[in-house]
Amino acid sequence: MSDESIIKLEEKLVDLEIRLTHQEDHIHTLDKIIYEQDQLLSALTDKIKQMDHKLKTAGESNILSAEEESPPPHY
Repeated sequence: MSDESIIKLEEKLVDLEIRLTHQEDHIHTLDKIIYEQDQLLSALTDKIKQMDHKLKTAGESNILSAEEESPPPHY
């Protein structure tokens, strides 16, 4: 191999290493974002379950029927 072809191969190798480094960085960043979104999704799911439980336990007992409701003050 000539010196020129060796230099071209070295340049290609350096370029590939740079690209690989950038891709690894992007993958790490995306992994971090996915982890954070998973944590947020879990927290929101727990919050929805808590709210659902509160609504079910409150039930109809906190709501007066139309007969039990007193008329508004302007009547």
